[in-house]
Amino acid sequence: MKRLLTPAAAALLFIFGFTASAADGTFEGEAQGHNDAIHVAVTVEKGHIKDVKILKNFESPGVSDLPKAFIPKAIVDHQTLKVDRVSGATFTSMGILSAVSDALKKAGLDPAQFRKGEAVKYAVSVPAKSEADVVIVGGGGAGMSAAVAAARKGANVIVLEKMPFLGGNTILAGGALNAADEALESKQKMSEGQMKLVEDVLKDKPRSELHKQLQTKISADYNAWIKAHPGVLFDSPEFHALQTWKDGDYEADLDLIYEMTKHAPETVVRLSKMGLEWHPYTSQYVGALWPRSHDAANYHSGLGYLNTYRDTIDKEKLPVKVYYMTRANELIKDNGRVVGVKAKDGQGKNVEVLAKKGVVLATGGFGANIEMRMKYDQLWDGKLDKRIGTTNSRAITGDGIPMAEKAGAKLVGMGYIQLLPVTDPTTGQTIATCEGTALYVNNEGKRFVNEMERRDVLSKAAIQQPGGTFWRMCTVKNARVKDGLTVHGLSVDSLIKAGKLVRGETVEELAKKTNIDPKVLKKTFDEFNSFCRGERKDTEFNRPSCSPTIPMYEGPYYAEPRKPSVHHTMGGVAINTNAQVLDANGKPIPGLYAAGEVTGGLHGKNRIGGNAIADALTFGNIAGISASQNK
Repeated sequence: MKRLLTPAAAALLFIFGFTASAADGTFEGEAQGHNDAIHVAVTVEKGHIKDVKILKNFESPGVSDLPKAFIPKAIVDHQTLKVDRVSGATFTSMGILSAVSDALKKAGLDPAQFRKGEAVKYAVSVPAKSEADVVIVGGGGAGMSAAVAAARKGANVIVLEKMPFLGGNTILAGGALNAADEALESKQKMSEGQMKLVEDVLKDKPRSELHKQLQTKISADYNAWIKAHPGVLFDSPEFHALQTWKDGDYEADLDLIYEMTKHAPETVVRLSKMGLEWHPYTSQYVGALWPRSHDAANYHSGLGYLNTYRDTIDKEKLPVKVYYMTRANELIKDNGRVVGVKAKDGQGKNVEVLAKKGVVLATGGFGANIEMRMKYDQLWDGKLDKRIGTTNSRAITGDGIPMAEKAGAKLVGMGYIQLLPVTDPTTGQTIATCEGTALYVNNEGKRFVNEMERRDVLSKAAIQQPGGTFWRMCTVKNARVKDGLTVHGLSVDSLIKAGKLVRGETVEELAKKTNIDPKVLKKTFDEFNSFCRGERKDTEFNRPSCSPTIPMYEGPYYAEPRKPSVHHTMGGVAINTNAQVLDANGKPIPGLYAAGEVTGGLHGKNRIGGNAIADALTFGNIAGISASQNK
């Protein structure tokens, strides 16, 4: 007579069978993460997971830090693979869990047996009511700059960050910070084309008294410079200001611009004193218009700024507290003054954080909010729907703008939205290898634009190319690669494997791999190199200069497929030079300050590449000081 097992007994036998067949030891597994494969080592003992280590990954620093710390520990502590994905790092979370699952299979265990019961969640609880001198909404570059500045002035600070990590858009950025820097820029030669750019700024008819004053100072400084340093690159905060104003189509507030450009050099020095190491040269990022871009030597991408502020808080024991996963939704006003913030914590509970001196909005723009993009766009004819990607963090949804508007703030420039022309065609990410103003060719192998142009010009030209895509090309020698990693910390080999980067030993090989006629591409390279050698002018596109780091004289070569994506929203709340938020009448709203991309009025219709970091960190510092002093 055959005996039937009860379901419970059958389950026990099944589990026992798997456990008995499982091998003790350490097993490696891998799975696809956000950027590349994630490799883990899982130690198994008697059917239990004893340890999980992440061996190798190319996940975005900062964004991936929490899942890399939380998920392995949760798996071991709770003996489960049923762990909630960390908000904002979904693909990294899934990659870790899948890699562990792969390792368990190799150990002879059934991963399904570790996916039962309640999911382990990462949650943060904050006090229902709390108070600080200064409350900052947003933990990106502007917010952390403000936090350090306020705390250094003696204020105790609470930062509300809706994501489970700091960084906002800053840690996703390439990291360029524009600032006039005589010591570094004077290492470069000044071309005739660059001289003409300065002279064109001086020829503009003055539009205001400040415009006239800046032109007068530039003229005096420029004439003295070329007399003392013939053929050497010129720059000044005043030229930076007028170049920014002109290339934003004069739609910005020149007072705000000049406040940024004259203090940006101080931002560079301040960060250096905090421990950030700068490259001993300046470069020119996409759409930067002048080789005044600084970037860190000891960090990949914009992560260095966040780490520098965090390290400073720790080293100086500054009174800064961060409430993670806490989403602000309303400003609290009392007799016309902003005195705090209402929010929800990670468990959905309502919380209030009161500010004795001031609230700083540093919530970023609205590049990841399709509804707001479509509502406000005035530049792209309604094309910024879901078919257009974004370089932005998913957290950049414009939260601070309606909060400020409800509190009486004036909004400016909301229709001005910028596309970055050089993003990944499928993801919208800035996973760049050929950083800087390299060579742009369409799918026919021909140049189609002056690569040193402003970003809106580059994007419009790119959209008009066959398929709406193009190739950005450089040599291995002049690519921004160190130890096999890009400026964003991604593996070049992995990018090639994923089809996001093409490498060719010769121009002809590069052409074949990009499906371009080798003869056409070779002609394009030869003409470009002739221009870079000074043998001819760029009569077709009027490129003013060719940096020594750009020429395409010798291989191997790289080519990246590129396409424009939404990158920056230039509009937002109106502020003055003290970072005070202004009402409809241009008067400061007591107790309310703002910095970074949540503000408007600084960039006009077009943001110069490298000015966003300068804006966020410089005005973040100003906002923190102003709030701490209760201006």
